[in-house]
Amino acid sequence: MSIFFERLSNMCNKLLLRNDNLIGYLCEKRGITKDTIQTYKLGAFPDDLRDLYTPNGIMNAEELVQNGIIWNAERSPFKRYPLVIPINDISGEPIAIGCRTLLSDKKREELGIPKYRNSIYTKTSYLFGLDRAMKAIKALDKVFVVEGYFDAITAHQDGIYNVVATCGTMFSYRQMINLSRYTKNVVLLFDNDGPGRLSSSRVQRKMDEREHSGVHIDYEFVPDGFKDLDEYLLKGGDSTIFGERIEFNTAIDTLW
Repeated sequence: MSIFFERLSNMCNKLLLRNDNLIGYLCEKRGITKDTIQTYKLGAFPDDLRDLYTPNGIMNAEELVQNGIIWNAERSPFKRYPLVIPINDISGEPIAIGCRTLLSDKKREELGIPKYRNSIYTKTSYLFGLDRAMKAIKALDKVFVVEGYFDAITAHQDGIYNVVATCGTMFSYRQMINLSRYTKNVVLLFDNDGPGRLSSSRVQRKMDEREHSGVHIDYEFVPDGFKDLDEYLLKGGDSTIFGERIEFNTAIDTLW
């Protein structure tokens, strides 16, 4: 399956580099650099589904249907979700995609669709960005768990590498066990709003009902006036409040 999603991610990344609207959205609105776009292989889902399996595409229609990328030659669950975010396993191999719509909240409510849609995979077993964060987590002996893909991407871009994101689900016991291989200090840094605070308390209560394996779970929030880590950093927030930084390449060179 990783080979399939590697091919899909590479193709969508090439499409993004030709999509001025999406590049503008990422660079101007989200503050994402072109280097970060390439590092995370961010992509564009094609408007014309035939681009996926033409001679210039990546695979046949049957393979795309089997992996849940299209329903048929004209319909796909991702048609309203142009921004593609590959989701990797711990070795850095893509095992799924998460896609974001650019429709306004009002339009999404009218259509009854979520902001993100993922391909099918076991979301509670993975953490977005862990493949790039694990060595910094081990070096700093601490991990911040955020809710959104861009919370993690923006943090890494800003030099805060010990950050991972849940994949559109509540932080799970399986995810906690995965993180305990690198640190016993887990900080939930969920959205600074009603739902985010409620989720934090629910996770803590849920984890208290099970054996932590020595893991200490705490929770923090970005300062009032900011919704999440992505917004806080984008608006020039002081990232030193999250503790010591570590250069990603340094983490690679000095650990393991």
